[in-house]
Amino acid sequence: MSAHTRGQRLRWLMRFVAWLPLPIAAGLGALLGDLITRVPLRYASAYRTVLINLLATQPTLSLPEARRIGRQSLRELGRSFCEFAHVWQRPVEQTLARITEIHGERAYLDACAEERPVLLLSLHQGSWETINLYLGRQGNTTVMYQPHPATLVDALVKKARERTGCRLVPTNSQGVKEGLATLRGNGTLALLADHNPGNRSNPFIPFFGHPVPTPALVDKLVRRYRPRIFIVSCYRGEGGVRDVRVHFEPATELENAEGETCVLTPLNRSLETCIRRNLPQYQWTYKRFKWEPGGRRTWYRHSLSLLRRAARGESREALGLAPKNPPRP
Repeated sequence: MSAHTRGQRLRWLMRFVAWLPLPIAAGLGALLGDLITRVPLRYASAYRTVLINLLATQPTLSLPEARRIGRQSLRELGRSFCEFAHVWQRPVEQTLARITEIHGERAYLDACAEERPVLLLSLHQGSWETINLYLGRQGNTTVMYQPHPATLVDALVKKARERTGCRLVPTNSQGVKEGLATLRGNGTLALLADHNPGNRSNPFIPFFGHPVPTPALVDKLVRRYRPRIFIVSCYRGEGGVRDVRVHFEPATELENAEGETCVLTPLNRSLETCIRRNLPQYQWTYKRFKWEPGGRRTWYRHSLSLLRRAARGESREALGLAPKNPPRP
């Protein structure tokens, strides 16, 4: 199947999901996510990845607890993907009306009013797509993003994200140049900081106790422009998809740091704090621990055998999942 054909099908699927009432669309997504966890583990690669990540990052979780949270996580991810179709194609005001709380908004708006750049660092959790529409209203905001491989879908999503004034730039050399220009002009630059950066020359920094490649770009931006920095997270509250809560948390420890490790270590700790706050809404399907300083980790390749051994009672140390540097609680 050609990329164009896949793009056409994805676009029509998104339109269909956006046509459904939001609670029904989100419920359908949750159902599909739950079904993934009900098939034999051999065929549920996404669920296996979720379980491996939970066991490796949450040392106090038993395997049954990891399974319970893993099922919740895939249901929440299904809700997120169906919700995003609404974010991208329904009227902006409908999406923004679902934001019930914005913690730290005053500090963020005051920072935008200063003659100083602002750097927003976010993560794949909850309703993260909602943030773009809110940020666009603050003016001079650039968002770095990973383009979708299907050109038709990418064009649709990019246009939708830019409806309120954000400027989206890809995570390549040209996009970095545009991001730097935004900070030079005392604007706001936003990026997702929990990706595996493409260039493996990036430094390895502990994340839940495991060294992972961490974007050196963040360190360069911090030390070159000394921006105001906020960790931005977005969760669904008890009211579900109609109860979206945004957090802007000042990261003063990063703002004043000197040296790559001193910038990136508190960055990863801040992301850990956001994730722990709502474990099921993080995108645990992402293979964040694919690389280690010695090369590729084999966790995901051998996930089925590791989980079978865990079910027999083998410890995380025996499985190679225990962190070498246990994270701070």
